[in-house]
Amino acid sequence: MMRRLPLWFTLLPLAAGIAAWWYAWSGWADGFAAVMRAWFPAAQISVTGFPYRMETEIEQPRLASSGRVAITASADRARFNRGPWRPELTVIQAQAPKVTVALDDVLRAQFSAPVALTSVHVAGGRLLRFSSAADGARVQLGFVDAPLAVGRLELHVRERGDAASPGSPNPPPRGEFVVHGKAVRIGNAAPLAVELAALVQGPGRLTSHARWLNGGSIEIRRLDFADSTGSIAQVQATLVPAGSAAFNLAGTITTVCPASISARLDGRATPSEQRLRVPVRLALRGRIGADQGLLLDALPADLASRPRRGQLPPCPKLGRSARRFNAAGRNPRGRCPGLRR
Repeated sequence: MMRRLPLWFTLLPLAAGIAAWWYAWSGWADGFAAVMRAWFPAAQISVTGFPYRMETEIEQPRLASSGRVAITASADRARFNRGPWRPELTVIQAQAPKVTVALDDVLRAQFSAPVALTSVHVAGGRLLRFSSAADGARVQLGFVDAPLAVGRLELHVRERGDAASPGSPNPPPRGEFVVHGKAVRIGNAAPLAVELAALVQGPGRLTSHARWLNGGSIEIRRLDFADSTGSIAQVQATLVPAGSAAFNLAGTITTVCPASISARLDGRATPSEQRLRVPVRLALRGRIGADQGLLLDALPADLASRPRRGQLPPCPKLGRSARRFNAAGRNPRGRCPGLRR
């Protein structure tokens, strides 16, 4: 007769497996804690989440980098999460995050939200993907006169290492970013959906602002503004550094609401305007940053007689701009700042 094995003996392989996994997980957790201490040397780091994840929570985290491009990020609390088998991917949930990006303290962008969820994918020293999403965000852009309230904001950034195109005068893409905004309000203006897709081109990796200034540019491939009825305006443009504190802009606006767009840039209250059946394309040029100004082509002389979509709602009210640059290319005080004629 065969003797039955004790129950504890049958559990030995399971216990050995758990012990081996704990040993491996502890090594990964120590590496994760070392990374967190390097980023937040004053924080108390405690890694939990065995067996499926590695997680640490930090009170009032703050990161700051100085230089020509200064970035400051802080939050009331942040939870950092990694999978044991994917150390290259970190997921961050931040409470009351605040981010400020400044270029020589001239070009500035500020962001805040109640909660933000962010994933950072880095491998081989390269940023494969950075994605962040937040509801109820507030954004202040230095070149926009009023703060932006955003119902839903998504940002996606990735590094690119394309080879230079033979015979092309432009440097290859070095970075790409995409922005999705829902229920975006500029001051008291009507809510719009905003879609932005842009490429950052440069002579080398985007690790040096000074090196990027020598031949770098930003290509706005698509900047679309739409309401619930459809697209209002689409912008395509190229921004080229003008020194270290501004960008020269050249591009076009294609819009079914040209009078509203012109009034917004001119500092006038937007008029009541029915949407055009066929959009018009207007040239846009100017400077963003120090001594900034934008010039829009004069509206077509026959605009009032062009066919309209009377069955659709009027163009949305875009509010009033604090800066006054009219469609004829002059502001009320004369020459548009930052531009030569």
